Amino acid sequence: MSREERMARAGDYVLGLMDEKERTRAERDMEVDAEFRDCVIHLAERFHAFDKDVAPAEVPGDMWQTVAARIADMPQMTAADIARERLDLTTLQAPDPSRKGILQLKRPYAHQSAGWRGGLIAACLIGALGVGYLSGQAMGPAPEPVVVVVLADEDNAPGAFVEAYGNDAVRIVPLVDFEVPQGKTLEVWTLYDREVGPVSLGTFGRSTEITLQGPDQPTPRPEQLYEITLEDAPGSPVGRPTGPILVKGFAVRPPR
Repeated sequence: MSREERMARAGDYVLGLMDEKERTRAERDMEVDAEFRDCVIHLAERFHAFDKDVAPAEVPGDMWQTVAARIADMPQMTAADIARERLDLTTLQAPDPSRKGILQLKRPYAHQSAGWRGGLIAACLIGALGVGYLSGQAMGPAPEPVVVVVLADEDNAPGAFVEAYGNDAVRIVPLVDFEVPQGKTLEVWTLYDREVGPVSLGTFGRSTEITLQGPDQPTPRPEQLYEITLEDAPGSPVGRPTGPILVKGFAVRPPR
């Protein structure tokens, strides 16, 4: 399985798009596939930035203890104790049960995830902190994005994830397989100033994770618009979007 396939599957898991059988298999695979587990942790850690407006709800008193015990039993999660010390689980609140997934989107199979969504967020965050601690000791701090964006289609279904690093570089992680007919290309745009208008950050030909080095522009900021359009290859001839908008979204600053 390629990294792009792992990332797409991790997105389905984190967003609550899997049925019970798929979710069980994904959790089993996380115990033996370190790269897949890292994809899940990475997406969960980033998507948590979008979970801040969820209304509080009652959760079982022993939920977090159950989650912590489950993570501690996973073979590669030897840093769970460290992670638990760094994360005050009692501050995590469960979401409105009528809306599912870390992004609070109504999606297929969402009705099946009510009992485990809170646990999923906590589990992924514990894992993220634990793995982040260990890798940080060995490799030093990794570059952090200035803003992150989930791009959604007109039905509010997530289609891509964007990280903007403030050095005119953006990382694009497609969450769906965009159809790109022959003679067409995908083009990424941002709008940081309405007087300037949309600015192209680059093009890519298929749904694969890619980092684009865009033109000089101000440091990205929250509420900045990003979108992906389908254009004639090799890209829009007029410097403005001319094709249909496939997905779009507004940036948020991830928690530090």
